[in-house]
Amino acid sequence: MNTLLQDLRYGLRMLAKSPGFAAIAILTLALGIGANTAIFSLTDQLLLRQLPVEHPEQLVVLRSTGARSGRVWSDYDSNASFSYPMYKDLRDRNQVFSGVLTCFPVDVNVSGHGRTERAGGELVSGNFFVVLGVRAAVGRVFSPADETAPGANPVAVLSYGYWSQHFGGDPSILSQALDVNGTPLTVVGVAQAGFTGVQAGSAPDVYIPITMKAQMTPNWNGLDSASDYFLAIIGRLKPRMTPARAQAGLQPLYHALLASELPLMTAKKMMTSPEAQQRFLGGKIELTPGARGRPVMQQDAKAPLVFLMAMVGLVLLIACANLACLLLARGEARQREIAVRLALGASRVRLVRQFLTESLLVAIAGGAAGLIIGRWTLGALIARIPPDIGASGLAARLDLRVLGFAAATTILSGVFFGLLPALRASRTDLQSAFKEQGASVSSSSVQLRKSLIVVQVAMTAMLLIASGLFGESLVHLERASLGMRIGHIVQFSLSPGLSRYSPAQTVALFNHLREDIAALPGVASVGAAEIPLLADSNATDTMSFEGYTRGKNENTNAWVNYVSPHFFSTMGIPLIQGREFREGDIASSPKVAIINEKVAGKFFAGRNPIGLHVTIGGGPDSHPNIEIVGVVANAKHTDARDPGHPFVYFPYAQDTTMGEATFYVRTAASPLAMAGTLRKEVARDAPDLPVYDVRTLTEQLNASMFSDRLVTFFTLSLGLLAALLAAVGLYGVMAYVVARRTREIGIRMALGAMPGNVARLILWQAAQLVIIGLIIGMIAAIAAARLIRSLLYGVKAADPVVFVLSALLLIVVALVACYIPARRALRVDPTVALRHE
Repeated sequence: MNTLLQDLRYGLRMLAKSPGFAAIAILTLALGIGANTAIFSLTDQLLLRQLPVEHPEQLVVLRSTGARSGRVWSDYDSNASFSYPMYKDLRDRNQVFSGVLTCFPVDVNVSGHGRTERAGGELVSGNFFVVLGVRAAVGRVFSPADETAPGANPVAVLSYGYWSQHFGGDPSILSQALDVNGTPLTVVGVAQAGFTGVQAGSAPDVYIPITMKAQMTPNWNGLDSASDYFLAIIGRLKPRMTPARAQAGLQPLYHALLASELPLMTAKKMMTSPEAQQRFLGGKIELTPGARGRPVMQQDAKAPLVFLMAMVGLVLLIACANLACLLLARGEARQREIAVRLALGASRVRLVRQFLTESLLVAIAGGAAGLIIGRWTLGALIARIPPDIGASGLAARLDLRVLGFAAATTILSGVFFGLLPALRASRTDLQSAFKEQGASVSSSSVQLRKSLIVVQVAMTAMLLIASGLFGESLVHLERASLGMRIGHIVQFSLSPGLSRYSPAQTVALFNHLREDIAALPGVASVGAAEIPLLADSNATDTMSFEGYTRGKNENTNAWVNYVSPHFFSTMGIPLIQGREFREGDIASSPKVAIINEKVAGKFFAGRNPIGLHVTIGGGPDSHPNIEIVGVVANAKHTDARDPGHPFVYFPYAQDTTMGEATFYVRTAASPLAMAGTLRKEVARDAPDLPVYDVRTLTEQLNASMFSDRLVTFFTLSLGLLAALLAAVGLYGVMAYVVARRTREIGIRMALGAMPGNVARLILWQAAQLVIIGLIIGMIAAIAAARLIRSLLYGVKAADPVVFVLSALLLIVVALVACYIPARRALRVDPTVALRHE
């Protein structure tokens, strides 16, 4: 212990004698560790952390393969959606699970205390909390007794966060009724703290029994339909039951259930052909790991986060290589001190431990500063995440897992950049060290530092190329043609259906609102759509087209949306043929539709589609009876990456389940200035409805590109930081080389060498390191770029422009770094240099 304290005191004194080195080393490490800590925290919360439930390793998520016919709802994988009758059969008749739960997310309007707010709800089975092993913080959670008959279980459990934020943690909320989507629900409990559902990035506020679905989604029940697939199913394996055995044991039951459903499908003319029936019966059950919950957010976030972790890891390696170079230089400068200590009997192990202690002191200080930077970076990232991309419930704090990661990174970094210089410094030759300037003749040390610089340049080249590729990809995204004009449009959404409005009442309200908004000063036009644009949301249906014969197994699906009159003119989507929807296109008038160019080109090639017909459905009894009255240009619907799809639009007044819409208001002035006026207008016409997603359409587009902007910003920042670190390292090596070759440079100049020749000599040495590092880095970047092709848009993985510009930038940085050492070489006085040794 005394020896350790001596090492610590001596290390602190040595660092205090070199405040410049200590400051640079600590700042370098702080930036690297801080970036790693922030990205790891996001990665841990979204990809790595298990659900805070009992034995999460026993959980599995169910999927099924095979043909389906009917209504399919899914938030990430249609094969992971099941009907409620199928869920009940799997729950009650399986032999491999100790429990099977189901859930379905639903938005809710919660009324109370004189106001109505929009919240996130989740319909869950009665055994939801029991299977997960989640207890109540207050009151009780659901039990199987809370899942009896449709509409018979008007109770609710609040999440701990919602209870704390909206009710101040007041336990008197128990037994009180909340008006949820127009239905009084009695609060029976609050879920335990820390539990935020079974899906990372999604934190429900209110849990409601699945048997209340008809009340929570008034225009769509689906509980009694075997062809309505919308439920997620999670099972808990019995003790000592493996997923492989469970999957094999579940398959006979699943096949029998499909066979029992087939007559019903056939009766509804959903499975008429023998081929379709065979594909339906060939469905197989699959079990995927569920310890981390439903992999919805993981599916979208995995690739960007893994890539960012690799990038920040590279930066930390560059920082460590840089510090290793600095420590090698310090070791050379301290050779006399080391020689004296060796001569006095100090062991090599003792010296290595002393140097490692100094390195770890630097690392610990850098790690502590890195935690501050990481906490600030994480908070800034989470604050900028759009609220509607499925990433709610993320915490901006550094928990024990993240602190453990930061501590391990700090210690490993200290050992990584400190061990090699320590071993190198402890092998000092006593005879040469006691000679004057003997420390300056270690050619092997210089070669090692040069090798580290080559590694830095190679990794920096990779980061610069990656940042260039993502930067160009973002530019392409921002310049992508959307097929519409998004400027000067403000949007807002309403869900009257959740507040018990019938479809007819909803349509009447929307029509009245459009009229009132269109009359406001500064409003150029107004339109509305059931499915919002540029919000990564869509709906598809199998379609039949007049005069088009469907091929065997051909996909005739089209994307659909229900929109208002003046929608296309408001959005700036060009009308190619025919007309827009009119105010007279109502529920009692003949059914009409508008198609886009992709539908016209694929299903009406060589024909004028105006006056022809389409219908929803693809069976032999589907007869097109909806008249096509217009053709519009193709427009992107989900986001800027949307490749475009066959699209059929219908009047929202002819939607028999109309319950929500997003309004788009084109203004002559600033759209943001109109937001408050629009809220007041809605409050006057529908005071019981919360207004949500109020933003400009440009903001909506930017939100849809959040992950692209995040990756681009980080890679660009990391690339520039890496270039700066490489410049510092290259400067240090070249300054040391000039100092070592002072006598040689003096002799050359005494013999008549011109300053330009001396400068080229120094610059050529630096150029060799940069060229070798560039070649290695570009080869590695080509290989790495192929792995990130799916994250890019409109950019080739080996884009020559990006590679050339990255190389030029790195060369310029290298020239700047070598400028001072080169000038110092030119100022060498031959008479002084000849007395240098």
